[in-house]
Amino acid sequence: MQKIYNTNIIDFAREHGFEVEKGDKATLHVKNSGGLYLFKHGRGFYCFTEEKGGNIVEFAMKYLNMEKLEAMELILGSKAYEQTTHVVAPQEKPERGELQLPPRDQNDRRVFAYLTKTRKIDPEIVQDMMKQGRVYQSRQEINGKIRVNCAFIGYDEKEVPRYCALRGPSADSSFRQDMENSDKTYGFTMTGRSQRVYEFEAPIDAMSHATLCKMQGIDWRKDYRVSEGCLSSRALRHFLEHHPEIKEIVLCYDNDVDGKLADGTPHNHGQVRAEEEKRNFEAQGYRVYIQTPTQKDFNKMLTSLYDRPAVYVEEEADEMER
Repeated sequence: MQKIYNTNIIDFAREHGFEVEKGDKATLHVKNSGGLYLFKHGRGFYCFTEEKGGNIVEFAMKYLNMEKLEAMELILGSKAYEQTTHVVAPQEKPERGELQLPPRDQNDRRVFAYLTKTRKIDPEIVQDMMKQGRVYQSRQEINGKIRVNCAFIGYDEKEVPRYCALRGPSADSSFRQDMENSDKTYGFTMTGRSQRVYEFEAPIDAMSHATLCKMQGIDWRKDYRVSEGCLSSRALRHFLEHHPEIKEIVLCYDNDVDGKLADGTPHNHGQVRAEEEKRNFEAQGYRVYIQTPTQKDFNKMLTSLYDRPAVYVEEEADEMER
């Protein structure tokens, strides 16, 4: 049993045909899997699509379609245990420490331009988020280089920062990273005053949705918006615990028309998850709706309007109003 559970799950997965790529500071992402991640300490996995995780035995059972005894026997014979050099050496999972926000730059001009010019988010909305300290331009040394990034902050009930996501402020930048000790339970939130909350995968989509509403003459400050920072409902569930006035939930997950499972099977991760969460929250007594973007996400939906005449299709306006 010790040999089984000391086998590095990353090496084991690679040995059995899974390709891994960079995830974040604590995980590696399994390619073409949607939300499947392997922990760098080598001791387990987590799937954000299903919001479930487990150990190496459970990984083999689920993703190699095996019974428990078969999975254990396979792991016992795996070269992943015999290797002297692992992809990442197994280690004890550290406890989460205190979040340290990245230093704020002297100004926010570059991030403001990125969000308003590149991402087409309404300037008033960006300014409002910056005044609240939920968005700012950070400047720090990362991997030996000075980097300027867009920082999105999530706060707890005492207005203490608990989550920080960084993103490179340019259209061609692929840089994304959560700050060490970030807790996705406390998502990026746009406050409201109604009994409705919209849920998104990313802060840019939340602000893009608010922009689309404003363009249609809808009061964007009226409803709450919560961003998960991933395909999950963790931040929303925490939000609901502290906002008993909420009666209506609108799920705004991505439209992953090109998504695939680990075996290559087509799978719209965002919309499948939306249907699952709709059933879950309806069972708790909420009125739940799904608002699917016509593009990959709500920011793509917003920016696509600038690739054609600046006139909304009537159906789109009706959809946003609903």
